[in-house]
Amino acid sequence: MNSSSNEDQIRLLVDNWAQAVRDGDMEAVLKGHMDNIVMFDVPPPLQFNGMKEYKETWELFFQYSPGGEGSFELVDLNITAGSEIAFGHALLKIGGSKIPQCRLTLGFQKIDGAWFIAHEHHSAPSTN
Repeated sequence: MNSSSNEDQIRLLVDNWAQAVRDGDMEAVLKGHMDNIVMFDVPPPLQFNGMKEYKETWELFFQYSPGGEGSFELVDLNITAGSEIAFGHALLKIGGSKIPQCRLTLGFQKIDGAWFIAHEHHSAPSTN
């Protein structure tokens, strides 16, 4: 498979994930992630390991986010894909904001022909 189709597959995976967040669909949010995902998020702690902890971060997010269009929008998603490993980055608009407030970096791994999100890093610019 060429890198263009890998990039297309990853873009579809990310688009589906972002739509699941907007829909508040926990099962779909978790789909496409590796069981041993590592996530760095804006609120502490610094690192979340595995699907159980990853799910807990989204439960917290959904407590404070009304969902719907504009609640979790990726801006300028860029993807670089090899044959089995890829990464991507974008800016995030959250809660209907007109401008991005967060940064997103994603790491992907291809297993048995399917792409999975292996790492997420959400960060916010320092206000200092």
